Amino acid sequence: MKKMTQRLEAGKDINLLAEKSRRWVLFSFIATLLLMAANPLLFPTEGARLWVIMSVQIMPLMLFVPGIWTRRPRSHAWLCFVSLLYFMRGTTEAFIPGREAFGIALGILALVLFSSCMMFSRWESMRVKAEQEKLNPQPVAPKAPEGEEKEA
Repeated sequence: MKKMTQRLEAGKDINLLAEKSRRWVLFSFIATLLLMAANPLLFPTEGARLWVIMSVQIMPLMLFVPGIWTRRPRSHAWLCFVSLLYFMRGTTEAFIPGREAFGIALGILALVLFSSCMMFSRWESMRVKAEQEKLNPQPVAPKAPEGEEKEA
């Protein structure tokens, strides 16, 4: 475990891990978006306008499209929290007769979205930090000998 941590800190595996998690983010994000768009079509609500229901269900996800497109770690971190709302929706839908498959699918997709966004946010921020350190190395201050203490 220590060797893996050292390799990550050195920046050797971060690019690969960030790309893998990004693929999972894109897959689960698009699948969740499509599933939520199909929900009003599969289970129509009487007396409600289709476009209103669809926009309310999709709008929270659509707010994160620019951040996902530009690979911002902070946007991915916030998407983690929003994906938990879809997880709660999936678990409640899973107990409604006739909507079990939809609820289970939404719950699993939201879980995958949460996990992949969390890991991408972590690894991408580590990658960006490693790149910045390569471009602008900070001079290291000399350490005081262990026997001597700093005087105030």
